[in-house]
Amino acid sequence: MTYQYQHIACGGTFDLLHKGHKAFLIRAFELSRQVSIGLTTDQFCQKITKTIYQNQAQRKSVLIRFLKENGNFKRAEIIDLSDIFGTTLKDQTIEALLVSDETKNGAEKINRMRSTLGLKKLKVILFSQVLARDGKKLSSGRIRDGQIDRNGNNYYSLILKIADKRIRQDIRTNLKKPLGPQVTISKKNSRRDLPLVAVGDLTVATFLKMGIWPNISIIDFNVSRERKYANLSDLGFNSNNPDVIVKNPAGYISKKLISEIHKAVQGNKKTIIQVLGEEDLATIPAILLSPLGTHVYYGQPNKGTIEVAVTEKIKDDICKLFRLR
Repeated sequence: MTYQYQHIACGGTFDLLHKGHKAFLIRAFELSRQVSIGLTTDQFCQKITKTIYQNQAQRKSVLIRFLKENGNFKRAEIIDLSDIFGTTLKDQTIEALLVSDETKNGAEKINRMRSTLGLKKLKVILFSQVLARDGKKLSSGRIRDGQIDRNGNNYYSLILKIADKRIRQDIRTNLKKPLGPQVTISKKNSRRDLPLVAVGDLTVATFLKMGIWPNISIIDFNVSRERKYANLSDLGFNSNNPDVIVKNPAGYISKKLISEIHKAVQGNKKTIIQVLGEEDLATIPAILLSPLGTHVYYGQPNKGTIEVAVTEKIKDDICKLFRLR
Protein backbone atom coordinates (compact mmCIF):
# COMPACT_ATOMS: atom_id res chain seq x y z
CA MET A 1 0.00 0.00 0.00
CA THR A 2 1.21 3.50 -0.84
CA TYR A 3 0.96 6.13 1.88
CA GLN A 4 0.93 9.90 1.53
CA TYR A 5 3.26 10.20 4.53
CA GLN A 6 5.81 8.00 6.23
CA HIS A 7 5.22 9.40 9.72
CA ILE A 8 2.52 11.65 11.15
CA ALA A 9 1.48 12.53 14.69
CA CYS A 10 -1.84 13.12 16.39
CA GLY A 11 -3.01 13.40 19.96
CA GLY A 12 -5.86 13.69 22.41
CA THR A 13 -7.38 12.32 25.60
CA PHE A 14 -9.22 9.54 23.77
CA ASP A 15 -11.50 9.41 26.80
CA LEU A 16 -14.43 7.00 26.37
CA LEU A 17 -13.10 6.02 22.94
CA HIS A 18 -16.03 6.67 20.61
CA LYS A 19 -17.02 6.52 16.96
CA GLY A 20 -15.40 9.88 16.23
CA HIS A 21 -12.10 8.90 17.83
CA LYS A 22 -12.07 5.66 15.87
CA ALA A 23 -12.70 7.40 12.54
CA PHE A 24 -9.94 9.89 13.40
CA LEU A 25 -7.42 7.12 14.13
CA ILE A 26 -8.40 5.08 11.08
CA ARG A 27 -7.81 8.16 8.93
CA ALA A 28 -4.35 8.62 10.48
CA PHE A 29 -3.33 5.10 9.44
CA GLU A 30 -4.77 5.61 5.96
CA LEU A 31 -2.53 8.64 5.53
CA SER A 32 0.71 7.36 7.01
CA ARG A 33 2.85 4.26 7.37
CA GLN A 34 3.71 5.18 10.96
CA VAL A 35 1.60 7.13 13.45
CA SER A 36 2.70 8.64 16.76
CA ILE A 37 -0.32 8.95 19.04
CA GLY A 38 0.01 11.38 21.92
CA LEU A 39 -2.15 10.31 24.86
CA THR A 40 -2.66 13.07 27.41
CA THR A 41 -1.55 12.23 30.93
CA ASP A 42 -3.93 12.66 33.84
CA GLN A 43 -1.69 15.44 35.19
CA PHE A 44 -1.80 17.34 31.88
CA CYS A 45 -5.59 17.00 31.74
CA GLN A 46 -5.79 18.44 35.24
CA LYS A 47 -3.43 21.27 34.32
CA ILE A 48 -5.53 22.34 31.34
CA THR A 49 -8.77 21.70 33.30
CA LYS A 50 -9.81 18.96 30.87
CA THR A 51 -12.47 16.74 32.43
CA ILE A 52 -11.92 13.03 31.89
CA TYR A 53 -13.95 10.00 32.94
CA GLN A 54 -11.21 7.37 32.59
CA ASN A 55 -7.69 7.56 33.94
CA GLN A 56 -4.70 7.31 31.61
CA ALA A 57 -4.16 3.59 32.20
CA GLN A 58 -7.78 2.84 31.27
CA ARG A 59 -7.66 5.07 28.20
CA LYS A 60 -4.39 3.51 27.04
CA SER A 61 -5.73 -0.03 27.47
CA VAL A 62 -8.81 0.72 25.35
CA LEU A 63 -6.69 2.49 22.73
CA ILE A 64 -4.28 -0.46 22.43
CA ARG A 65 -7.18 -2.89 22.11
CA PHE A 66 -8.69 -0.84 19.28
CA LEU A 67 -5.35 -0.59 17.44
CA LYS A 68 -4.86 -4.35 17.70
CA GLU A 69 -8.40 -5.06 16.49
CA ASN A 70 -7.73 -2.97 13.38
CA GLY A 71 -4.27 -4.40 12.73
CA ASN A 72 -2.57 -1.05 13.30
CA PHE A 73 -0.82 -1.63 16.61
CA LYS A 74 2.59 -2.41 15.10
CA ARG A 75 2.47 0.81 13.07
CA ALA A 76 1.66 2.92 16.12
CA GLU A 77 3.69 4.48 18.89
CA ILE A 78 1.72 5.70 21.91
CA ILE A 79 3.43 8.60 23.65
CA ASP A 80 2.58 10.06 27.06
CA LEU A 81 1.55 13.64 26.34
CA SER A 82 2.46 15.85 29.29
CA ASP A 83 2.30 19.02 27.17
CA ILE A 84 1.03 19.93 23.70
CA PHE A 85 4.37 19.28 22.04
CA GLY A 86 5.08 15.63 22.77
CA THR A 87 7.90 14.53 20.45
CA THR A 88 7.07 17.01 17.67
CA LEU A 89 10.04 19.25 18.49
CA LYS A 90 12.54 16.39 18.63
CA ASP A 91 11.51 13.70 16.17
CA GLN A 92 12.76 14.83 12.78
CA THR A 93 10.87 12.06 10.94
CA ILE A 94 7.42 13.51 11.67
CA GLU A 95 6.03 15.12 8.51
CA ALA A 96 2.50 16.17 9.43
CA LEU A 97 -0.06 16.56 12.20
CA LEU A 98 -3.59 15.20 12.01
CA VAL A 99 -5.85 17.44 14.07
CA SER A 100 -9.49 18.08 14.89
CA ASP A 101 -11.19 21.44 15.41
CA GLU A 102 -10.44 20.94 19.10
CA THR A 103 -6.69 20.39 18.65
CA LYS A 104 -5.83 22.61 15.66
CA ASN A 105 -4.77 25.50 17.92
CA GLY A 106 -2.23 23.17 19.48
CA ALA A 107 -0.85 22.40 16.01
CA GLU A 108 -0.38 26.13 15.38
CA LYS A 109 1.57 26.46 18.64
CA ILE A 110 3.73 23.48 17.68
CA ASN A 111 4.60 25.07 14.33
CA ARG A 112 5.37 28.43 15.92
CA MET A 113 7.75 26.73 18.33
CA ARG A 114 9.34 24.74 15.49
CA SER A 115 9.92 27.99 13.59
CA THR A 116 11.54 29.49 16.68
CA LEU A 117 13.84 26.47 16.86
CA GLY A 118 14.69 26.73 13.17
CA LEU A 119 12.73 23.61 12.25
CA LYS A 120 10.51 23.13 9.22
CA LYS A 121 6.79 23.59 9.86
CA LEU A 122 4.71 20.43 9.84
CA LYS A 123 1.81 19.98 7.44
CA VAL A 124 -1.48 20.34 9.33
CA ILE A 125 -4.31 18.05 8.22
CA LEU A 126 -7.76 18.92 9.57
CA PHE A 127 -10.04 15.95 10.20
CA SER A 128 -13.73 16.64 9.59
CA GLN A 129 -15.76 16.32 12.76
CA VAL A 130 -17.95 13.24 13.18
CA LEU A 131 -21.45 14.16 14.33
CA ALA A 132 -23.79 12.29 16.62
CA ARG A 133 -27.12 11.07 15.23
CA ASP A 134 -28.81 14.23 16.49
CA GLY A 135 -26.55 16.31 14.24
CA LYS A 136 -24.60 17.74 17.16
CA LYS A 137 -21.00 17.17 18.17
CA LEU A 138 -20.00 13.60 19.05
CA SER A 139 -17.74 14.09 22.04
CA SER A 140 -16.53 12.41 25.21
CA GLY A 141 -18.11 15.27 27.15
CA ARG A 142 -21.58 14.50 25.82
CA ILE A 143 -21.09 10.82 26.67
CA ARG A 144 -20.02 11.73 30.21
CA ASP A 145 -23.03 14.03 30.48
CA GLY A 146 -25.30 11.11 29.62
CA GLN A 147 -26.63 12.65 26.42
CA ILE A 148 -25.32 10.12 23.89
CA ASP A 149 -23.60 6.74 23.66
CA ARG A 150 -20.25 6.07 22.00
CA ASN A 151 -21.91 5.52 18.63
CA GLY A 152 -23.66 8.88 18.79
CA ASN A 153 -27.16 7.62 19.66
CA ASN A 154 -29.07 10.26 21.62
CA TYR A 155 -30.67 8.77 24.75
CA TYR A 156 -33.50 11.31 24.77
CA SER A 157 -34.43 10.38 21.20
CA LEU A 158 -34.16 6.68 22.04
CA ILE A 159 -36.48 6.75 25.03
CA LEU A 160 -39.06 8.84 23.18
CA LYS A 161 -39.66 5.68 21.11
CA ILE A 162 -41.61 4.21 24.03
CA ALA A 163 -43.23 7.44 25.23
CA ASP A 164 -47.00 7.23 25.82
CA LYS A 165 -47.02 3.53 24.88
CA ARG A 166 -48.04 0.85 27.33
CA ILE A 167 -44.94 -0.98 28.52
CA ARG A 168 -45.16 -4.67 27.62
CA GLN A 169 -45.91 -7.02 30.49
CA ASP A 170 -42.77 -9.11 29.90
CA ILE A 171 -40.65 -5.98 30.28
CA ARG A 172 -42.48 -4.96 33.45
CA THR A 173 -41.98 -8.46 34.83
CA ASN A 174 -38.28 -8.20 34.04
CA LEU A 175 -38.11 -4.88 35.87
CA LYS A 176 -39.19 -6.63 39.07
CA LYS A 177 -35.55 -7.72 39.25
CA PRO A 178 -33.59 -4.93 40.95
CA LEU A 179 -31.39 -2.84 38.65
CA GLY A 180 -28.76 -2.53 41.38
CA PRO A 181 -27.95 -3.53 44.96
CA GLN A 182 -30.33 -3.09 47.86
CA VAL A 183 -29.02 -0.43 50.24
CA THR A 184 -29.88 1.31 53.47
CA ILE A 185 -30.00 5.04 52.91
CA SER A 186 -27.54 7.01 55.01
CA LYS A 187 -25.49 10.19 54.67
CA LYS A 188 -22.72 8.23 52.97
CA ASN A 189 -25.10 7.80 50.00
CA SER A 190 -24.74 11.49 49.29
CA ARG A 191 -21.56 12.83 47.70
CA ARG A 192 -21.59 16.51 46.87
CA ASP A 193 -19.71 15.94 43.63
CA LEU A 194 -22.19 13.35 42.30
CA PRO A 195 -25.80 14.01 41.24
CA LEU A 196 -28.46 12.14 43.20
CA VAL A 197 -31.90 11.21 41.85
CA ALA A 198 -34.59 9.76 44.13
CA VAL A 199 -37.70 8.08 42.71
CA GLY A 200 -40.60 7.23 45.01
CA ASP A 201 -42.06 8.84 48.10
CA LEU A 202 -40.45 6.65 50.76
CA THR A 203 -37.07 6.99 49.08
CA VAL A 204 -37.36 10.77 48.88
CA ALA A 205 -38.69 11.05 52.44
CA THR A 206 -35.83 8.95 53.81
CA PHE A 207 -33.22 11.13 52.15
CA LEU A 208 -34.89 14.29 53.44
CA LYS A 209 -35.01 12.84 56.95
CA MET A 210 -31.23 12.40 56.69
CA GLY A 211 -30.90 16.06 55.73
CA ILE A 212 -30.13 15.18 52.10
CA TRP A 213 -32.11 16.97 49.38
CA PRO A 214 -31.83 14.99 46.11
CA ASN A 215 -30.98 16.84 42.91
CA ILE A 216 -34.16 15.39 41.41
CA SER A 217 -37.07 14.07 43.49
CA ILE A 218 -39.92 12.24 41.75
CA ILE A 219 -43.00 11.57 43.89
CA ASP A 220 -46.73 10.82 43.60
CA PHE A 221 -47.77 10.88 47.33
CA ASN A 222 -48.49 7.13 47.19
CA VAL A 223 -46.76 4.08 48.65
CA SER A 224 -47.70 0.67 47.23
CA ARG A 225 -50.42 2.46 45.23
CA GLU A 226 -52.11 3.79 48.38
CA ARG A 227 -52.23 7.46 49.36
CA LYS A 228 -49.75 8.05 52.18
CA TYR A 229 -48.78 11.71 51.97
CA ALA A 230 -51.02 14.74 51.60
CA ASN A 231 -48.40 17.24 50.48
CA LEU A 232 -44.70 17.93 50.11
CA SER A 233 -44.37 19.04 53.73
CA ASP A 234 -45.42 15.56 54.83
CA LEU A 235 -42.46 14.19 52.88
CA GLY A 236 -40.07 16.62 54.56
CA PHE A 237 -39.79 19.44 52.03
CA ASN A 238 -39.93 23.03 53.28
CA SER A 239 -42.39 23.99 50.54
CA ASN A 240 -45.63 22.56 49.20
CA ASN A 241 -45.00 23.74 45.66
CA PRO A 242 -43.49 21.18 43.28
CA ASP A 243 -41.41 22.54 40.42
CA VAL A 244 -43.54 20.68 37.91
CA ILE A 245 -46.62 18.44 37.86
CA VAL A 246 -46.95 15.79 35.14
CA LYS A 247 -49.45 13.10 34.27
CA ASN A 248 -48.17 9.55 33.94
CA PRO A 249 -50.64 6.64 33.85
CA ALA A 250 -49.72 3.30 35.44
CA GLY A 251 -47.77 1.08 33.04
CA TYR A 252 -46.66 4.00 30.86
CA ILE A 253 -43.77 6.43 30.59
CA SER A 254 -45.35 9.63 29.33
CA LYS A 255 -43.60 12.00 26.95
CA LYS A 256 -44.18 14.82 29.43
CA LEU A 257 -42.49 12.88 32.24
CA ILE A 258 -39.51 12.11 30.00
CA SER A 259 -39.30 15.77 28.96
CA GLU A 260 -39.38 17.09 32.53
CA ILE A 261 -36.75 14.61 33.74
CA HIS A 262 -34.60 15.63 30.77
CA LYS A 263 -34.97 19.31 31.65
CA ALA A 264 -34.17 18.62 35.30
CA VAL A 265 -31.04 16.64 34.40
CA GLN A 266 -29.86 19.44 32.08
CA GLY A 267 -30.58 22.11 34.68
CA ASN A 268 -28.49 23.05 37.68
CA LYS A 269 -31.14 23.42 40.38
CA LYS A 270 -32.82 20.90 42.64
CA THR A 271 -36.13 19.82 41.11
CA ILE A 272 -39.27 18.25 42.54
CA ILE A 273 -41.44 16.44 39.99
CA GLN A 274 -44.93 15.50 41.19
CA VAL A 275 -46.58 12.75 39.18
CA LEU A 276 -50.33 12.43 38.79
CA GLY A 277 -50.75 8.71 38.30
CA GLU A 278 -47.70 6.51 38.95
CA GLU A 279 -44.00 7.29 39.13
CA ASP A 280 -42.80 3.65 39.28
CA LEU A 281 -41.33 3.63 35.76
CA ALA A 282 -39.71 7.06 36.10
CA THR A 283 -36.55 5.22 37.14
CA ILE A 284 -35.98 4.25 33.48
CA PRO A 285 -35.70 7.78 31.98
CA ALA A 286 -33.89 8.93 35.13
CA ILE A 287 -31.12 6.39 34.46
CA LEU A 288 -31.00 6.79 30.68
CA LEU A 289 -30.87 10.59 30.74
CA SER A 290 -28.52 11.14 33.68
CA PRO A 291 -24.77 11.81 33.48
CA LEU A 292 -22.38 8.94 34.11
CA GLY A 293 -21.66 8.70 37.82
CA THR A 294 -25.14 9.81 38.89
CA HIS A 295 -26.73 7.67 41.60
CA VAL A 296 -30.41 6.85 41.16
CA TYR A 297 -32.35 5.44 44.12
CA TYR A 298 -35.79 3.88 43.93
CA GLY A 299 -38.02 1.61 45.99
CA GLN A 300 -38.51 -2.00 44.90
CA PRO A 301 -41.53 -3.84 46.41
CA ASN A 302 -40.41 -6.42 48.99
CA LYS A 303 -36.77 -5.52 48.29
CA GLY A 304 -36.25 -2.10 49.84
CA THR A 305 -34.25 0.77 48.40
CA ILE A 306 -32.25 0.01 45.26
CA GLU A 307 -29.15 2.01 44.29
CA VAL A 308 -28.20 2.33 40.62
CA ALA A 309 -24.83 3.82 39.74
CA VAL A 310 -25.33 5.23 36.25
CA THR A 311 -22.80 3.65 33.90
CA GLU A 312 -22.62 2.99 30.18
CA LYS A 313 -23.43 -0.66 30.92
CA ILE A 314 -26.69 -0.02 32.78
CA LYS A 315 -27.79 2.36 30.03
CA ASP A 316 -26.97 -0.32 27.46
CA ASP A 317 -28.85 -2.97 29.47
CA ILE A 318 -31.96 -0.78 29.55
CA CYS A 319 -31.73 -0.06 25.82
CA LYS A 320 -31.55 -3.80 25.16
CA LEU A 321 -34.47 -4.57 27.48
CA PHE A 322 -36.69 -1.98 25.79
CA ARG A 323 -35.21 -2.66 22.31
CA LEU A 324 -34.47 1.02 21.82
CA ARG A 325 -31.64 0.63 19.30
